[in-house]
Amino acid sequence: MVMLAALKRPSRTPAGAVSWACALLAFLLAVSASACGSPNPPTGEGLVVGGIIPCAALGPPAGVQYAAGTVTVLEGVVTWRTIGPGTSSAVFPHTVEAQQTVTTNASYQFALAPGDYVFQAHFPPPANVSPFVSVTVRSGVTKHADIPNMCM
Repeated sequence: MVMLAALKRPSRTPAGAVSWACALLAFLLAVSASACGSPNPPTGEGLVVGGIIPCAALGPPAGVQYAAGTVTVLEGVVTWRTIGPGTSSAVFPHTVEAQQTVTTNASYQFALAPGDYVFQAHFPPPANVSPFVSVTVRSGVTKHADIPNMCM
């Protein structure tokens, strides 16, 4: 609000009032535009933002950037277990750090301590796939990480 103090009081003339109102509007637009970039993570944490890419073999439906679903953040990394010749299965960490439900075309946002995480999406029934992405969070860093389409 320091900048507001630098603005001159509006004169009693209509032109002066309009000039002051324009200066105030320019200030408010500048403040709101500065908030439109990547959000700043809380002190000592990192921020991860992204969305769930729709589960579609031929690409997402028109007008849909992100799918609705629930994002579960697991602390740790995915490991792989051999279950037969040439076949492996993903083994997910067990510690749930956070969870958020998002609507169609909505993004998720998580402030997390530095470390390795797995972001796993769960679609509403009858879906039977749970795509995921591994993310390394660094303190003071905002990272964009979409959960990919693993339905192909």
